[in-house]
Amino acid sequence: MSDATSSSPPGFPRGFDGHRRAQAGLGLRLTPAGRLRWLEETMEALRRWRGRATKAAAAAADAKRGED
Repeated sequence: MSDATSSSPPGFPRGFDGHRRAQAGLGLRLTPAGRLRWLEETMEALRRWRGRATKAAAAAADAKRGED
């Protein structure tokens, strides 16, 4: 397995702490309205992903019932 930190481009946050610092820096650069817009967009994306996961789980359960 290759080391993820050695293949990361320069300036790219490495590891959990690096990602956390990058996200905090982004939040500090945004205006309150920008932070709200970011939150709304993130929540919308998470809701879409959750919907896909729910549909996939339901399809898997239906397929399993069909096998029985």
